[in-house]
Amino acid sequence: MIRHVVAFRLSAEDDVERREQVAEIKLRLEALCDVVPGVINIEVHSDLGLIATHWHAVLVADYESNDVLEAYQAHPRHLEVIRWMNQGVVTDRAVVDFEVL
Repeated sequence: MIRHVVAFRLSAEDDVERREQVAEIKLRLEALCDVVPGVINIEVHSDLGLIATHWHAVLVADYESNDVLEAYQAHPRHLEVIRWMNQGVVTDRAVVDFEVL
């Protein structure tokens, strides 16, 4: 199984707006769990907001294989969410993919 972890920095500087952005990211990404066979789980979580230097949100997703992850990343519905996020919602990303045995 492949675990895909993405940390996001968001554009909103206001806490309320940032929470709204995280909620919308969560809604859009978690809805993609069934777009490709082999996607096991997709979760989006907000940081507690206690430390200013922390990233604002994180996606944690599990895939049966790297081939499934690649198919998911190329899927038109996923690309649509990415385009929306790149239009001023997300300012930076950090990604780690690793195998879970």
